[in-house]
Amino acid sequence: MTRLLLVNGNTSKTVTQKLLAEAERHAGANVQISAVTARFGADLVSDRASNVIAGHAVLDAVAHHQAPYDAVLVAISLDTAVEALREVLSVPVVGMTEAACWQACLIGNRFGVVMPDRNTLPLYRERILNYGLRERLAGLRAIEATVQTHHAAPVDSEVALHAAIMDLVVNEGSEAVVLAGASMTGLQRRLQPLVPVPLLDGISSGVILLEGLIRLNLPISHVNGDAKPYTTILSGLSGPCTELLSGLPSARTSI
Repeated sequence: MTRLLLVNGNTSKTVTQKLLAEAERHAGANVQISAVTARFGADLVSDRASNVIAGHAVLDAVAHHQAPYDAVLVAISLDTAVEALREVLSVPVVGMTEAACWQACLIGNRFGVVMPDRNTLPLYRERILNYGLRERLAGLRAIEATVQTHHAAPVDSEVALHAAIMDLVVNEGSEAVVLAGASMTGLQRRLQPLVPVPLLDGISSGVILLEGLIRLNLPISHVNGDAKPYTTILSGLSGPCTELLSGLPSARTSI
């Protein structure tokens, strides 16, 4: 049995359940997925300050999860704390947007990204460029469609999303489009028949990518940029978080 841990860096348990349902929809028959929600922070991360807090919350949520797991999917679309988790864990860690963007590169020369909040557009751009995808990124578009507004007016949200996708295709030359954000989860299935390019969702992309990494059974790098930061003296953190960041034996690994 393969065990995946899905971590929502927002505090909304409703969003966590939505993400978990999507992950289970795409998981293989022998994959078991557990989901955890941030214990503190923003219900929906939408700016730099709340994203910094979410980084701590993601580490804390993983640290408090007691059951073993074989890989971690960071299910917050800014891929918050992905690099930090790679430092301290001995299992594969993938961010949902990271997974979708890299898969988009495999099926098209250039890809676009649509997100549900205009305020986060610079954060997405920085994150994607940090992945080294400057030349592959055709453009980004934002629509105002939170989870709440999508439920209140789903048709309006989907019309706006379709328009943003087609704008990226027609005016920016996108050959694939990533739908970023919890409110977008699952919409790729509804809109795919209406657009001429592949639509990618971070949860489905992340689950499938992690399953492949687990099957490859490669060693986890902890040298150079991913070296474990075990020389720092920590204070004021929860016990489990301190143990995780200190590299103590109780830190979770696959068993």
